[in-house]
Amino acid sequence: MRRIVVGNDTAGKSGVIYDSDARNLKPDPARPGGGMIEHWCWEMPIDLSSREDLGKPPFNIHPPQAGGFLRFVQSLKAPPGYKIEDDPNAVPLHDPIEDPVLERGDRGGKHAGMSGMHKTRSVDYGFVASGARSLVLDESEISMSPGDICVQLGNYHAWANRSENSLMGYVMIGADFKK
Repeated sequence: MRRIVVGNDTAGKSGVIYDSDARNLKPDPARPGGGMIEHWCWEMPIDLSSREDLGKPPFNIHPPQAGGFLRFVQSLKAPPGYKIEDDPNAVPLHDPIEDPVLERGDRGGKHAGMSGMHKTRSVDYGFVASGARSLVLDESEISMSPGDICVQLGNYHAWANRSENSLMGYVMIGADFKK
């Protein structure tokens, strides 16, 4: 995926800062061909005069507390004939595991056609760029198509590919779970 970053030089003229393939990739070993691309990660306030490449590794699962990132996720539907019970990488649903370091919750359920139930310490603006995807919640499932947008407020959810591969974009902004 190509990434173009533009800004102003010291004379105030606009121009290209970076024009290259995305550098910060995280393939999903359990779902070959799927994975995430982080294009830009920032902290507030943003220094608009900086030339630092904020799209370089390392890859972070959640955004900075006082910042955010732009990420795309390529997801694949399960291959024909796929059976969860035969998948050594499948993770069954389980009681919540809260990770205080990553500030992330995990309830399992990951397999070749679904991301697994999780939550992050963030407000996520997710949009479907291509394909179809299902947002899986505790009590419901919502089908999403290109152009659909979902705003998530740190809730448990999973993403499933029921019928086709998909590409989704996310703007994720650091937030806080109030106790």
